[in-house]
Amino acid sequence: MRAKKGDLDRVQVDALQELCNIGMGRATTALAQMVGKTIFFNVPQVTKAGIKTIPGLIGRPEEIVVGIYLRFHGPIEGNILFIFPRESALLLRKIMTGNDSNELIFDEYQTSLLKELGNILAGSYLTVMENLLGMRLIQSAPWFAFDLTGAIIDPILIQLGKDTDQVVVIKAEFFVREDEALRGKFYLLPEPNSVALLLKALGIGA
Repeated sequence: MRAKKGDLDRVQVDALQELCNIGMGRATTALAQMVGKTIFFNVPQVTKAGIKTIPGLIGRPEEIVVGIYLRFHGPIEGNILFIFPRESALLLRKIMTGNDSNELIFDEYQTSLLKELGNILAGSYLTVMENLLGMRLIQSAPWFAFDLTGAIIDPILIQLGKDTDQVVVIKAEFFVREDEALRGKFYLLPEPNSVALLLKALGIGA
């Protein structure tokens, strides 16, 4: 099928996949140190799709999950989102706090710990981006929610949709092989006007 104007070509997709591959290597190493388990991740996926189709790429809109969201600023800007299924969020809380309750209720201390987890993972990933792209990136404070997947992703898409109806989504799933309950998803959604600069910094024209 012939690519539509504005689509990413194979070279661009490969470059963004490799960037994510290296970034996830650093981030999952940080997570492994926090939880005391070896973390693996799948080959990253890069998609450019219409705003309206993005919720379907993130997950089931009606599923209750834990989301940790950050923005980053600099020469390029974008959004980082971590999604943890209910069982994974409960297991992470148990590992980090000793609380083995099955209720998806987080007090201020537990919320703070999970936000810091997202902060560390995002910081590890962005450090790789800074080194590879040769630019300074500043991350925001993390935002935490346990809600429907759709409710978590909608505000991000509303912001991105102000300038375009097409969004680049870079996704990677990470997991513990010996414990299927511990898994999560990473999403990088660059601002539309940052995609060309991101590719240029990788040495590839947009």
